[in-house]
Amino acid sequence: MDQQLQILINRVWISPWADRFLASISNYAAWAPILLILVALGLLFGSFKFRMMIFTAGLAVGISDGICVNGLKHLVERPRPSQVEPGVRVVEMGGVSRALPRILGLSSPPRVTYPLGNVIPTKGSNPDKVVTGKSFPSGHAANNLAVATVLLLFYPRRGWIYLPIALLIAYSRIYTGAHWPLDVLAGMALGVAGGWLATRLLQWFWKSFGRRLFPKLADLHPEIIREA
Repeated sequence: MDQQLQILINRVWISPWADRFLASISNYAAWAPILLILVALGLLFGSFKFRMMIFTAGLAVGISDGICVNGLKHLVERPRPSQVEPGVRVVEMGGVSRALPRILGLSSPPRVTYPLGNVIPTKGSNPDKVVTGKSFPSGHAANNLAVATVLLLFYPRRGWIYLPIALLIAYSRIYTGAHWPLDVLAGMALGVAGGWLATRLLQWFWKSFGRRLFPKLADLHPEIIREA
């Protein structure tokens, strides 16, 4: 089932516009400068609640990706589809000079390669040799679902806006040939768990130690989510 769904998403349900769009949103390097600017602006000019949300999102990513995902990747060492599956399309953003911002690659056609040849595998086919990799689980899926979960917990009415973006990024990891569907589902679950755990941990810490460590700030903000 995992292999069949990967074939459908990566090789059947495809189009030129999807290649460009999904390869772009899957590339962290392209969007990192914009995200850093937004985070910096939020920390400088955001409210107490917004700043705590950013801190919690960082903690959530650290728990879900830094601890859980990285630990499982080294434990499981599942090969990526492009390492063992003939015919997998690896879809990447168009190339730009290293001296230029990566986001300029949006203006270039995506690059599509077939690392093991443009051949659809037959049932029961096996690679010629065992290839180790770090495919399970997906860090992209974990990171973005962790942030989406934190946003939903902090801002129930508006936080859902990021959820479709997080889901698209998770889907893009299958479409671009980077992960198997099960990798992405596992990453999403770890992200949701990490986001929930980070939020609860910060709530507990603020209620237990906030007034001792930051008495004036705690008087103004007794809750980090439900502010008075």
